[in-house]
Amino acid sequence: MLHVPPVGITHQVFTSYQELMRRIHKQINSSDAQLRRQTVIVRLSDESEDDWETFLDQLDIDESVRVVRLEGGLARLTWTNQHLSHI
Repeated sequence: MLHVPPVGITHQVFTSYQELMRRIHKQINSSDAQLRRQTVIVRLSDESEDDWETFLDQLDIDESVRVVRLEGGLARLTWTNQHLSHI
């Protein structure tokens, strides 16, 4: 059966950068990451390297976030505030 959304509801399309941000935001807001105030993120093979670098550069600007770039496309994020709501 074909699922048809109700009238007035549209399917929102996100850019590749927005999808990357949504994925990392979900990871950062997990209870484990919030408890430890750190997480290791990885660029997925289907994600743009330019989007990844832009995202990490934006995090580097934030004084409450520390970004440590690791080998293999990984980055360790640590933060001082309870929630990184701006990501």
